[in-house]
Amino acid sequence: MEQSLPLKATTSHFTFALHNPDRVIAITFGEATPEQLVSCRKLAGAEFGTPLAEEDYIEQEQYLGQKPLVKDGGWRVWCLSPTNDRSEVLATCKTIPRELLVSRVSGTGSHKAYCIASVVTNPRYRGHGLASRLLELVAEWLDGPGDAVASILYSSIGDFYHRRGWRKIPASLASLSWPDDFSSSQDRGQLPETRTLSGMEVPKLCDRDVGDVECQLTELVPGPDESHLCVLPSTNIITWLHSRSDFIGTKLRGTPPNGYGSICDEADTWLYWYHDFRKQQLDIQRVRLPTVATKLQSAALAAMLLDAVQEARVWNFTKIILWDSSPELLGAMSLLQQEFRIKSEIEANRQKSVPSLRWRHADETSRTVFHFNEFYTWS
Repeated sequence: MEQSLPLKATTSHFTFALHNPDRVIAITFGEATPEQLVSCRKLAGAEFGTPLAEEDYIEQEQYLGQKPLVKDGGWRVWCLSPTNDRSEVLATCKTIPRELLVSRVSGTGSHKAYCIASVVTNPRYRGHGLASRLLELVAEWLDGPGDAVASILYSSIGDFYHRRGWRKIPASLASLSWPDDFSSSQDRGQLPETRTLSGMEVPKLCDRDVGDVECQLTELVPGPDESHLCVLPSTNIITWLHSRSDFIGTKLRGTPPNGYGSICDEADTWLYWYHDFRKQQLDIQRVRLPTVATKLQSAALAAMLLDAVQEARVWNFTKIILWDSSPELLGAMSLLQQEFRIKSEIEANRQKSVPSLRWRHADETSRTVFHFNEFYTWS
């Protein structure tokens, strides 16, 4: 049974003018009641739930609600509803916890943040500005009782969110694809040895990664007008998406994935992946490189990406997606194209799932530098 945290939940009432037809209605904003929660999930499922059936999507949300990242009310589902009929949901979204590491001239520290997800308006009420009003009210909660230093969202309509205070952050995308006659068993030549990561290994690796990331941002020397930040790649956030793919894999294929990434022990390098059954692709969540570069890096990354290709083919996925185009990865992708006929494409400024960030109170006095802007930060 999902519960809510006793965190100063907000309820507010206001009137709102609808157009076509012209009428003014009284609306209530707040966290979804148990009855409203079902309606919110039905709306979100219709928009984002593919390939799950409605009842499976609702079950998935209940299942994910018990995971460490969000359990005991860590995520909140918000909605607008007519004051005289709270059972009807006009618009909804949810806020999912994030832990940000922020480095400024004043110092480096960990802060509470949220990812805003599943923003959707009831089709009967679209075009009236209800989603905009919902976001305004959620932002007020984030700035106040939510005590969030910032919020992040991912969207293909970044201009819409920009006008409401969330500033787009430039982001790249790389994709890998392979010919139909590609053989996963072909000779890897001089590439270093790798192995598939099990779920049991992920927490220890995440702890190491978080420690390294904290050291890297602490050692930065920010300019007086700069705010450097990253989402910490903790166990809870990495395994959140693994839990989702486990659920969907079991529903659609009768079995969950049993590998969650690849590691090259010799190069002290690893990556995690997410099985995206909706888009039929394997998403690379996070690529962890050692703090001291080694000669093996590009070759190790190429070998791990070959493991990712093999995993994608097991599930009949058609491509691999990376939200990273670092020099090390570009070198690995060049090697894969030359030696293994794996085609790579780079989109320097991607147009879909573009990250946007809003600081508390829409503060824009400093320049934002987003580190490790990878897939694991998404929900």
